[in-house]
Amino acid sequence: MSVIENFFNSYRHIGLQELEDVALMDRSEDKYIIPIAWCGDISKKLCTDYNILEIANERQFRYDNLYFDTPENICLEDHIRGRKNRFKVRIRSYSNSKISFVEVKSRNVYGRSQKMRIQRTSKQWDSPFTIKEQEFLSNCVPFAAELKPVLYSSYSRYTIANIAKGERITFDTNLEYKTLTGETFKPLDGLAVVELKQGETDRRSPLNRIFRERTDRRAPLGRTIRISKYILGRLHTNKNLSARAYLESLKELTRAKYVGETLPE
Repeated sequence: MSVIENFFNSYRHIGLQELEDVALMDRSEDKYIIPIAWCGDISKKLCTDYNILEIANERQFRYDNLYFDTPENICLEDHIRGRKNRFKVRIRSYSNSKISFVEVKSRNVYGRSQKMRIQRTSKQWDSPFTIKEQEFLSNCVPFAAELKPVLYSSYSRYTIANIAKGERITFDTNLEYKTLTGETFKPLDGLAVVELKQGETDRRSPLNRIFRERTDRRAPLGRTIRISKYILGRLHTNKNLSARAYLESLKELTRAKYVGETLPE
């Protein structure tokens, strides 16, 4: 049993159907980087008010992703430049259940994230798009015809939810990227990516309070970060990409890894 697995043993569990009550396909999102060691204290303080997703007696789930972009890297560049209307396109496989989706994640002018998806019928989760999937993408993304695969990623996730608050918190560890040529990168060993997902933005979330109260919180640990897992992967796996707006974020993530390794548990 892994260290992080121990942290979530005491939670009451909910099933996938109950989690659908907080599916939050239209939501606000905040993202944080923390040392895995912090997850114990955080999970202990949240377990009274949150339930954990459990399917077939499993609470940790592996996610496999294949991201797409255009030859001009429209998705990447729009994100780096902070464009209000932007898109992220991927195939996501929920490895435990063997179910996969073609997903489009967009961000609108109000800073809200929206997710649209269609379930795949292909036996191989990362096989080429079907005609039906191409039609779905064309209805969602203006440059759908130009999309090509650019990056694989995978990670392990725990999901907890407060149904009454309309809030979900995910804890992602073991983040790994793989290029189309098979090279692998693990830029966040020892760290977890925590995402707070809400139907309506509420800065009074218990998670934010927990971070504020930590006496060992040093930037960027426990503070909102702007960089996404997709952008992080593209920049780590392709040194030729322009990333002016993200150089500081990359430096912060490098520092986070160092600080996380030197903090006492």
